[in-house]
Amino acid sequence: MKHTDERKRYDELMSVLGTVIVGIVILIGVIGAVVQIWPSAPVVGGAILVWSWMTGTRAAWIIFAIVAVVLILGTVLKYVIPARGMNKAGIPQSTLVWGAVGGVVGWFIGLPLGLVLGMVAAIFLVEYLRSRDTASAWTATLQALKAFGWTIVIELIAALTSATVWGVGVALVAAGN
Repeated sequence: MKHTDERKRYDELMSVLGTVIVGIVILIGVIGAVVQIWPSAPVVGGAILVWSWMTGTRAAWIIFAIVAVVLILGTVLKYVIPARGMNKAGIPQSTLVWGAVGGVVGWFIGLPLGLVLGMVAAIFLVEYLRSRDTASAWTATLQALKAFGWTIVIELIAALTSATVWGVGVALVAAGN
């Protein structure tokens, strides 16, 4: 009897349209992992939280718990792994902060290409001022760009994994499990 009640609640609250809307929000979150303009983890996690709450089944909440673990782990790793690479190369974390500031300024000057160019220019300038050597500033810039690339890759893997887990959850809930 309880299974029927859960299924009825799913049908009422989480229609096909609702599921599609959640999927679109998840897609927006995945895109955020790549473009780095909005944070993907809260967008993806928030969408799946809404889906779980509206669905209300045990399977939906288990899916949300798995997704939460994946997104938290991804968020931690996207800071830890690049920081280790930067530390090994002897580059201070402040360099990435200045790179982010340069990226934001670049974004407003020349949309999306300005984001990358502003970041590269800021990192190079900060490292040049720190070392007074063009070659080491360029080496540090490349290392910082690798670290930034790792943050994108890690965040994207976490977002795609979460989206996949959610897809499995949608199938499970639709099948009545």
